[in-house]
Formats: sequence, structure tokens, C-alpha cells
Amino acid sequence: MIKLPALFHARRRSLGDKGERLAARWLRRHGYRILHRKYRIGDDEADLIALDPNGRTIVIVEVKTRSTDEPPPEAGIDRHKQFRLARLAARLAKRPSFRDRPLRFDAIGVVWPDHGKPQIKHFVAAFDAPF
Repeated sequence: MIKLPALFHARRRSLGDKGERLAARWLRRHGYRILHRKYRIGDDEADLIALDPNGRTIVIVEVKTRSTDEPPPEAGIDRHKQFRLARLAARLAKRPSFRDRPLRFDAIGVVWPDHGKPQIKHFVAAFDAPF
């Protein structure tokens, strides 16, 4: 197993955090209301939880940020991650403020080159709960 330097991990985290902040701003500009960032229940975490512009639907958003588009960032949302987000959603739906509201899973892919402007792709209803 190859050990990667701490600086590599810090840079990845930093890029991911920047991507999440950018995604939150982008969603707000498009009429979404950000309810939570880095929302955690047990071992499961959602990058963003937002209220759709329709004012009713709760949107669980997974943000993936990369410095290149090969492979596209959103390809990193595998079945395991989808399962964990769906499990978080099931727990979230039991909470009084979220009960009886439709839930949706969106993905946002951010490509942010080292020396360039970021590009954002928003995938509405990117996947369904795998159970």
C-alpha cells in the first residue's frame, strides 16, 4: 500500500470543501434554500440538504469535486454511497421537521482546474433509493 503525503489529503479536502461551498451558492442562486451542510446521522453524511424551489421537496445533495473531468466527478457516487445517502434519508424522514415531505437525491459535479474557472453540472433526481 502506498502512503500518500498529508499535503495530498489536505489539498483534496480543501478542493472538496471549495466545491461544496460553490455548489451551495449555485443552488441558492437557482432558488434552493440550504437547510444543512455536512449533515450527519450516525455514520452517514450528506454534503448538503436543501429545500427545492417548489418549497416542499427535501433534496439530499452529494457534491463531487475534481480538478479534471476524466472521469467525471459524479462518477464517484457509487452504489455504496447511494445506499448510505438513502439510509440517511430514511432516518431523516422520521424527524418531525422532515416527516411527510417528498425526498429527492441530486448530485452536483464540479470540475475545478488548478488554473481555471470551475464548471458545475447539476443532476436533478440523480438516483433513486437502492432499497
